[in-house]
Amino acid sequence: MVGASTAMNAGAYKEDMASIVKEVKVVTPELEVIRLTNKDLNYSYRNSFLKEHKDYICTEVTLEMSYLDKDKIKETMTSRKKRRIDTQPLDKPSAGSVFRNPEGLSAGKLIEDAGLKGYKIGGAEISTKHANFIVNTGSASAHDVLTLIRTAREEVRRRYGIELETEVRFLGFKGNVFEE
Repeated sequence: MVGASTAMNAGAYKEDMASIVKEVKVVTPELEVIRLTNKDLNYSYRNSFLKEHKDYICTEVTLEMSYLDKDKIKETMTSRKKRRIDTQPLDKPSAGSVFRNPEGLSAGKLIEDAGLKGYKIGGAEISTKHANFIVNTGSASAHDVLTLIRTAREEVRRRYGIELETEVRFLGFKGNVFEE
């Protein structure tokens, strides 16, 4: 998971992997083992050199963390846990946030404003708690989830002219319309 988080620049609460990755060791397409620094990784919102160059294989990540007082860490963890419980559908299976937030906007708010909160296809549902989550109500198939993702993208595009980009990645689909 660390390699994937590093490549996609995973983050939350205005922080991301770019702020703690010092360097990575990768295997190049030519099978050379090299090190790339944080600067070489060319980080941006949910993106990096590694995400753009899928033929590089990340084998090691060096993180650089700073010291914080343990009480401050506990306070931050407690507040973030409460926020997640209050705002995310943790009671049902999901893959987390489905779409990247467009610049200055919230994907969940766009989907909610499009009237899709609670919308279901088969066993998949756009969460009634947070519209950027698709939850499995118990019998969702991959087809149900993919169709619901397509529906949300098309409705937001139709209503607001905004193209939502998926944050989740899809494996095993040739010609996947969701891949950038």
